[in-house]
Amino acid sequence: MMNKPIKRALFAAAVISVGIFSTVNSAKALEKVRTDSITAYTGFTIYAAKELGLFKKYGIDTDPKWYPSGAPIIQAAAANAWDITFLGAPPAALGGPKLGLVTVGMIVEDAGTQELIGRPDFVAKIKKNPQALRGAKIFVTSLSVGDYMTEACLRKVGLTQSDVKIIPSEQQATLSAFIAGYGDLAQVWSPQSTALKDRGDVVYCNATETNLSMPAVWIVNSKFAANPKNRKTIINWLKANLAAVNWLLADRKRAFNLYKKYDKYRGFNFSDKLLHDEVNLVMSTYMGLTDQLKMLSKGPDGIAPIVKSFDGIAKFYIRRGRMKKVPDYSKVIDASYLQAIASGE
Repeated sequence: MMNKPIKRALFAAAVISVGIFSTVNSAKALEKVRTDSITAYTGFTIYAAKELGLFKKYGIDTDPKWYPSGAPIIQAAAANAWDITFLGAPPAALGGPKLGLVTVGMIVEDAGTQELIGRPDFVAKIKKNPQALRGAKIFVTSLSVGDYMTEACLRKVGLTQSDVKIIPSEQQATLSAFIAGYGDLAQVWSPQSTALKDRGDVVYCNATETNLSMPAVWIVNSKFAANPKNRKTIINWLKANLAAVNWLLADRKRAFNLYKKYDKYRGFNFSDKLLHDEVNLVMSTYMGLTDQLKMLSKGPDGIAPIVKSFDGIAKFYIRRGRMKKVPDYSKVIDASYLQAIASGE
């Protein structure tokens, strides 16, 4: 029979063990982050970070919400409905300064994927005679990167949006309508652009041809960024996404296999041929830590390249009557989180 001193010693050891276990669990407690994104290929890192367990590895508990474009995400920002999000540049440029949204990373230069696509015979006609564009019906996602690109493509041939018939449309609705035979041109981005090209439709113009810059960015809500306690959480969120980028770029085959799961998750179910084109974009455009820092950090002229990109977009919004002047974007671009990662924090 066990004597009392031994019983007391074992009980004390058990209490200490429970205490240590609780302390360890507490130290590993995950930080809750409300993450939003859009379903384009540019949002894939967020899906990958979740599926690969990278958010959890870096202490983040998040269940991302997905949207077809950035407009509803910006609308939700005013209600403080999310903490960190992925966004295309125009909604970030329009809503960022007004709502105090802080750009903390840049995953892609998105200009090359923004395209005006049409049926081969119509594109051949307007390339031969740009004036044949007058009166054309063009599906456009309003105030998006594609809207910015459409304006530039028209200006390139001496036309304005008042010379054509703009049909406001979200991306999936554009795809469905254009496949059904409506409209003359479709302003689309991936994956809708890939789907149309897969059918034999062709590119009339893209944003690269017009020398536009369209950063696809990671943004932190102003209230979340304002709390000093969240600084480490933001850094860890970025680490998880950067780790996802490195994992994807290291092996195209496994990146493709995960992208197929992403495609099914977002409800598109595209063919493997089309998805290979999507993964080509991932492999050729995703930016790692070094390239992101170059875009967010001040150059020799004292201005960060991404500030210049946002300035150009702001001028587009001024022309559209949505802004009165170019904001000081340097106040809402913060490279310090990426710099902390680069320094080993």
